[in-house]
Amino acid sequence: MIKRNEAAILAFIALFLLTTAAPAAASDSRAAIRLWGSRSPFLSGSAGSGEGAPDYNDAFSAGLAGGAEFSFRFCPWFSGVGGVGYEVFDGDSYKDVSFSDARIVPVYLGGKFHLISDDDPLDFYLRTDLGAAYFSSVDVSVNSMSGKYWDSSWVFLFDAGVGTEFRRGAWGMSLEAKARYLDAPDSALGTPSEADSCWTFPVTIGLNYHF
Repeated sequence: MIKRNEAAILAFIALFLLTTAAPAAASDSRAAIRLWGSRSPFLSGSAGSGEGAPDYNDAFSAGLAGGAEFSFRFCPWFSGVGGVGYEVFDGDSYKDVSFSDARIVPVYLGGKFHLISDDDPLDFYLRTDLGAAYFSSVDVSVNSMSGKYWDSSWVFLFDAGVGTEFRRGAWGMSLEAKARYLDAPDSALGTPSEADSCWTFPVTIGLNYHF
């Protein structure tokens, strides 16, 4: 698994390659690459079944993520988007049960619905994405005993939100807020670890390069 410091190094390398590329000469460039980072303040939903079962928010702290995406503006009001990310929710303790980190790799396709003409430096848009997310296995430990709580699995992903970008020449800075839905991960303990689907609300900032 890629650790957060390794992911940061990869992101800086990619950023260096982008900044040394030739700048876009025309304002009508339609393709863009974005490097993004996000913070999800919580996960909402039940992380197990039965009396006293934890919520996701009991088992994990806030999530941090990074990723990259490509977009292409097909017309003044619509862009197609595809991307991939890497997210970590640090494990927490609940009633003397310690949870390991949850690692999520979203892979998605989506669209942006632009509310302002494409020649304006300030862009407001609505966006939605569909895809899948790899949910890593999660272990639990109590005193000296440990075991697997969830198996690794691919789950359905959906999100929708709003965003804005300020563009100057080939470069732009973006800010987004979204509601994201993830299906439940696969149980490894039977009923006790049978979780519900979960919701979170990531806030994302991005550095965009248009060409």
